[in-house]
Amino acid sequence: MKVNQIQGSVEHALGYKVILCDLWGVIHNGKALFQHSISFLEHMKENNIKVIFLSNAPRPNYVVEDGLNKKLGLNKDLYDGIITSGDVSCEQINKKIHGESYFHLGPSKDFDLLERIFIQRKDMTSDFDFILCTGLLDDEIEQPETYKDQFENFINKNLKLICANPDEIVYRGDKMIPCAGGMAKYYSSLGGDIKSYGKPHQEIYDYAFNIIKKEGMCESKSEILAIGDSIKTDIYGAEKFEIDSILIQDGIHKDVIKGEKDIMNLAKEFLDNDLQEIVTIKHL
Repeated sequence: MKVNQIQGSVEHALGYKVILCDLWGVIHNGKALFQHSISFLEHMKENNIKVIFLSNAPRPNYVVEDGLNKKLGLNKDLYDGIITSGDVSCEQINKKIHGESYFHLGPSKDFDLLERIFIQRKDMTSDFDFILCTGLLDDEIEQPETYKDQFENFINKNLKLICANPDEIVYRGDKMIPCAGGMAKYYSSLGGDIKSYGKPHQEIYDYAFNIIKKEGMCESKSEILAIGDSIKTDIYGAEKFEIDSILIQDGIHKDVIKGEKDIMNLAKEFLDNDLQEIVTIKHL
């Protein structure tokens, strides 16, 4: 596998029609926008290249957009759509493929996602078909291991955990925060059955590609470029969906990547051995 460290993300992206761009770690850090990323988005707009944000947020796209525009100050003219793992989770859950009732495990800020789920929500004292996990109740002080007893109780009842955010961690500013993906990983380590929606899983890419074709943005996967900061989710997901990608080094892996060897080690850990090249850059 070759590591191709490009010098300019704009120049590289000009060969595509659609960008599937991650948000957290690429466009912002949860507290502020990255100015170099805003410049990238402005160049994409100038060259009529469509940008769709593909996020592992366990929230509806309109809630994410509201946060981007009002809280962080992103100009909504600089992108063409937002797709979240929350959107895809709702779509799949509403098909009743996991059952007709659920218990929600996650913070109250994720309640807006539940408004788009049309099966019955139950409390802990009731019987339910599965657990929907959107995160930790308090990600500032808790870790997945905090839920050991509760998870073992769920597992004893043969309950599947549906994860609406496959990310295991995220940086909020400079602080590392555990996410729902870490909860799912821990649940699985205890012997529990899990299903995750979002990157790197294919449902979110199929969802995005259907929108791209419906809107006439492009017809071929070869015209799509994925950009993200996680090899495990963004780059691996793009690889499995057979679209090109750029790895942003100064994101989730910023404390790990010191040189090309570190990128190779991450690639060997998470990517397929037959991948010929990984394209990377410090930041957009």
